[in-house]
Amino acid sequence: MLDLSKLSRQIYNMTFEFGQQLEELQDKCHEAYRLFEGFDRDPEEWLSKIDSHDSHFFVAFPEESISTVHSLPASVLPYSIFATDGSQIELDTHEVALCYVINIGLVAIHYDGKTDPYLDSIPKLFYRDDEIYEYSGGEKTLISGTKLSEVRSSMEAEKLCKLILEERQDGVPSVGLVDGTLVSWDRAASAKKDIGAFTAPLFEEAFDVSKKFRTPIGGYISGSRTSLVINTLRAKLCNRPVMDCSKCTRDEPCRRIEGIRDTILFKDLLNKGQRSTVFYGGINTLDREDWPEHRIGFFYVNTGEEIARIEAPDYVLENDGLLDLLHFVAYDQANKGMGYPISLQEAHHLAVVRGPERETFYRLVANTLIDAGLPSRVTNKKLRKVTRLF
Repeated sequence: MLDLSKLSRQIYNMTFEFGQQLEELQDKCHEAYRLFEGFDRDPEEWLSKIDSHDSHFFVAFPEESISTVHSLPASVLPYSIFATDGSQIELDTHEVALCYVINIGLVAIHYDGKTDPYLDSIPKLFYRDDEIYEYSGGEKTLISGTKLSEVRSSMEAEKLCKLILEERQDGVPSVGLVDGTLVSWDRAASAKKDIGAFTAPLFEEAFDVSKKFRTPIGGYISGSRTSLVINTLRAKLCNRPVMDCSKCTRDEPCRRIEGIRDTILFKDLLNKGQRSTVFYGGINTLDREDWPEHRIGFFYVNTGEEIARIEAPDYVLENDGLLDLLHFVAYDQANKGMGYPISLQEAHHLAVVRGPERETFYRLVANTLIDAGLPSRVTNKKLRKVTRLF
């Protein structure tokens, strides 16, 4: 049982410290805007500093000046929106069976005034050794949270591909959305050249289909906490001959604006409906033929409720028609959902697994094991956690 009375003083201290941090944040913002204006006048100094070494924090470089603003495109109606989202019953070593479930919510909404929406959820049970164990250096361990997220994202991509193929209407513009990032991070990649660091291998088949049918796919990120653009501005503050962060200390000048999120920068720049320029990770010195396949970039859009980050593959971001379509539909969906895309809300509601459903699932597993004459028993820890002696 949580005794809130014993937390009240700690909450007060936290609130006081938040107030102090807010004052520091305002100072950091002033410094960031000063660098912002300097970058737009002459980005070469930033570019040369970032290009001086590979071992530094991840950055993002704009296709145009950072201050470039694009207005909301003209209304696109009718259009179709496809969305997927995933949830899971995680693996529990104290339950009757070692297994987990991933449940994917699928949504297709057609704004033509006549076609019914498609709403469904598809669960999948994982229980085989190669599904619940990972092997590394000869060691066998239970699947990690990172790997489980990859499995879920792969299923989301697969079902989004299925929606585009089966629910698409000829001649009607359409967009696919997923909740969160498209990127599968490769932290071993070069922060400067970004080979493999900003790609989405789990979505390759979906990208191929979406490109064929001119249906842009975007990852909608609400409450984004990334600072890739801010990191680009920080480069100017580096006082070393080369930008090698492996030799830095906690007192380096670039830390004067550390901790600011990109969304704070664009909050004052973008009016409702407007989007920023497109950004790519790295500094874009690679020739186009050397880009990784389906390089992922992003832009920020003011939905009226927040500054959302939209990720998309390069074939979308470099095509004005597809980019405008993604921009309009992402904004329109957020407005229809009162701040968050209505299609992703519905996909989430279809995917989410609530506590009672989880308990019912494990009862079904236990009863099925018993009917088959197989052992079915939770661990003592699990048993004691759901019963009380006093």
